[in-house]
Amino acid sequence: MAFREWLRRRLGTWDIYALVHHDSQSTFYLMAGFILLAAGQYGLFVMLYSAALLIAVALAYGEMGSRFPETGGSYLHVKIGLGNLGAFTAVWLLAIDQIIMVGYGTLDASKYILAYSGLAIPPQALAIALSTALYILALVGIKESSRVGLAVFTAEAAVMTALLAAVFTKFGAPPPYFSWRGVEPQNLLYAFSLASRGYTGIDAIGQLAGEATAPLIQIPRAAAIAAAVGTTYGLLLSSAIMSALTPAEIKDPALVMLQLAQKVAPPMETPVFAVIVMIMLMAALTGYVAFARLIYILADEKLLPPHFAKLHRRFRTPYVGLTFTYVVSILFLLPGEIELLVDIYAVGSLINYLMIALSLGLVTKRGILHSAFRSPRIRGFPTTSIAATALTATGIAFTAIEKLPYLWFLALWLAFGYLLYAATRKR
Repeated sequence: MAFREWLRRRLGTWDIYALVHHDSQSTFYLMAGFILLAAGQYGLFVMLYSAALLIAVALAYGEMGSRFPETGGSYLHVKIGLGNLGAFTAVWLLAIDQIIMVGYGTLDASKYILAYSGLAIPPQALAIALSTALYILALVGIKESSRVGLAVFTAEAAVMTALLAAVFTKFGAPPPYFSWRGVEPQNLLYAFSLASRGYTGIDAIGQLAGEATAPLIQIPRAAAIAAAVGTTYGLLLSSAIMSALTPAEIKDPALVMLQLAQKVAPPMETPVFAVIVMIMLMAALTGYVAFARLIYILADEKLLPPHFAKLHRRFRTPYVGLTFTYVVSILFLLPGEIELLVDIYAVGSLINYLMIALSLGLVTKRGILHSAFRSPRIRGFPTTSIAATALTATGIAFTAIEKLPYLWFLALWLAFGYLLYAATRKR
């Protein structure tokens, strides 16, 4: 019995990670080409910075998540340390990134489909059709499945491992510059800004705590796996791109993985195409479900109007949040510019991660809650909180300096949220 229980818990941990993986890995597949082109020969160093940020955030989520054996994620994690308004701010910022994820997931999937098939139709038209299909699936009650997620993750691991083996066999080049020595960076600050947001999706770990069989154990383990697998994938794939492709060969940075397969191992073009499209569509579907879940939590806590907590009479799904996601995602898709989505995505998530790190430090210092996973302390503060606070603050600074003109959008979203918050609290 003990062995069966151990096995069940192990499977549960990997199921949780598989759902998180699609969020974080889809972001990498989308941004990797943009980051490397902007960083030039220094691409590996930029990716190492991104990996350090991912590890710090994942471990901070793991330590904080090990205190909460229930669904709530960022809302509960920030509320305990920074109060209701802080929790609302963190979740509201996180929520807009879920909508953007629907946009970039469907648009990048569309670009892959069109590049592979040779069809000549506007990518936004196909993306809107895909988003519509995912909206209907989410509305009738189809949500992200841990078993499907694990199957896709397994297929992706097999395909990418074979691709990496082919790259390093044919085009192996020594780090840190690989085949890009002497390639001057186009915009190193932009590269660091994107790399600060290149691995997102860790927040899904906290949201899944209530669905885990043993959350106080599985959440920290899933966070550790996310840190280890995510950084390994990112560094190996970045090294492969810099070994096999020259900057001139990257015609479209959003399709860099397809271009890599076409050059290195043409028979692998179809498997790589299929895996990337599945990852992108699952990330988009997760965006639908996650936004509706986050907004439902805020409405249930009486921080948003009760309409957001309404369930469909027949399907029993949060149709208001799903419909809101669909309408706003269409607005992001209409320009058909994936670079725009790259530039604005995950700024809210980065601020949310900073608030998680700060809350973890405050909660630990006060001795309010005990955790199943405990990192070393420095003057009473956990090292996970210190590292995550420093790195996320650095990432926010890079983004603010480089992308300040885009932050009006985030300010507008926050203002809209605070109006709803104030009206709800007053009522």
